[in-house]
Amino acid sequence: MERAAVSPPGRRATPPASTPTAAFRVLGPLTLTSGADALVLPSSKVASLLAALLLHPDEVVSVATLQQVIWGDERPSSAKAALQTCALRLRQLFTRHGITGSVIKTVPGGYRITATPATVDLMRFRDLISQTRDEPDPEAELAMLEEALALWSDPVLANVPSESLHRDVVPRISEERVRVIERVCDLKIGLGRDRSVLVDLWAATRAYPANERFSEQLIEVLYRAGRQADALAELRRVREHLGNELGVGPGPALRELELTILRGEPPAPAGPVARPAAPLGHPTVAPGFIGRVALCRTISDRLRAGAPIVVLSGPPGVGKTALARHVAQLVADDFPGGQLSVEMGPATGAVPPIEHAERQLLAAIGGHGVRTGPRLLLVDDVADATQARELPALLAPGDVLLLTSRPSLSGLVARLGGWLHRVEPLEPADSLRMLDGALGPERVSDEPQAAADLAALCEHLPLALRIAATRILLRARMTLAEAVEWLRADPVGRLSLPGDPDMSLRFRLDAALARAGERLAGAFVRLTASAADRITADRAAELLGVEPAAARDLLDQLVDHSLVEEAADHYWIRDLLRLHARDAADRHAPPQGPPPPPYRAKGSL
Repeated sequence: MERAAVSPPGRRATPPASTPTAAFRVLGPLTLTSGADALVLPSSKVASLLAALLLHPDEVVSVATLQQVIWGDERPSSAKAALQTCALRLRQLFTRHGITGSVIKTVPGGYRITATPATVDLMRFRDLISQTRDEPDPEAELAMLEEALALWSDPVLANVPSESLHRDVVPRISEERVRVIERVCDLKIGLGRDRSVLVDLWAATRAYPANERFSEQLIEVLYRAGRQADALAELRRVREHLGNELGVGPGPALRELELTILRGEPPAPAGPVARPAAPLGHPTVAPGFIGRVALCRTISDRLRAGAPIVVLSGPPGVGKTALARHVAQLVADDFPGGQLSVEMGPATGAVPPIEHAERQLLAAIGGHGVRTGPRLLLVDDVADATQARELPALLAPGDVLLLTSRPSLSGLVARLGGWLHRVEPLEPADSLRMLDGALGPERVSDEPQAAADLAALCEHLPLALRIAATRILLRARMTLAEAVEWLRADPVGRLSLPGDPDMSLRFRLDAALARAGERLAGAFVRLTASAADRITADRAAELLGVEPAAARDLLDQLVDHSLVEEAADHYWIRDLLRLHARDAADRHAPPQGPPPPPYRAKGSL
């Protein structure tokens, strides 16, 4: 987004008169601010598109997700063309308000909006929260949290007509606000500001009547202030609401508090609220992790907000496992119950029994079986939806799942809620940083063009970059320019370390085809016969010998398995995958001759 001056939402700034500022507001009615002008967008499909992109800032939002957001289950027959029209109207709206540059980007598989904490209030909110995690002074932490809460105003996205966003996304975003309010109340209580916190807690208990933590805080403060009757009245109100609306009784903390009041025991003194203790077991951090700062921050925030499931999917070698381990380390302090890492293994492997996983967790926390808070379960390399369906049984209330998988596991997320993140290859600058670290900065700086060509040959895949750098280190007399030509002669074959199948691109690609199954693998091999970079549904139907509708279905399944990439109006295949598929064509060749006759049982039933 090209602008000379930007003022963060919620803060005043005086921009130069000749350079209008621009920012977006989603923590309230969807609003576009440019300079001194503020436009509350009218309810429209364009507003739904903008809201969907802003709620996933600096992320790729898939075409299918945007279509669901805008039209729900009643998508028009020409939904892709209609989505392109909405994107065009959104760009025209930006131009009218002086917002220029590539704000809305069309990328493989969907769209992305360029955003920063200075231009989107949701990112500013999350940025302030992340700053508080390292703040030792409770007064300073409280000030930043209150600044973050000041960015919100109700009703959130009232002018956005998307049922999908209000059902699936807004509640999860609002949960981040609830956790901040809880922390603010804890801090005020710990700082002895009972009168101030009473105002916050009266409002919070009415806004979130099923949140027992707010009720517990309010009742404790009332009782400590000598207002026993008000405390008991609040307890009755909570019990009636939970019973009438949800059919449950108060939890153990509220029941214990009620007994304390009825017995006339002295109230617990207010004291400083300590941060959660660090978990006892952390997943191993991937060495030399580079890049993906915005994505790491987004995933971390969603795990901290209690998203039940976060799935990281993407092509082989893109670095899903390293990303998951890095994020798990970033959120370690937010899961005092510990972290459990489970390797799922090949597609034929069975899901570890619940008892076995629980024993691993008990071993990690010392064998006592005492839960000290929510846990993070990191499950790596989930092969398919069958494995994934069993995983929620491992969760207790408050626990979250972080999964890596080549398939998207969209069905699991649709049933249980959560988030899908498509992990893309590294940015070119991050690829060069990785080569710097592996080969030495002097070697890369001496041949910058060759280093860039090497990264491009590896398609900016972390696995390919690490393998290539390791093999080049073994050839100390080879220049980077010579290494590029050496690798270009046989990219798939030479991106392999002898004796280590897991550090072999060919092995990883073989495994990806095997997991897709013979039907999809055979279709994929046929598609690689096309010399065109852009594959349309009609061209795929011609190559596969099926109707266009069946071709689209096969293409969508291949996209889900991270073998094919989807753009707005066509599909394409990564060069390394294309080269490997042509080498593996004999193993996945379509059967010769007519299809076998259908099986018929002999005899009577």
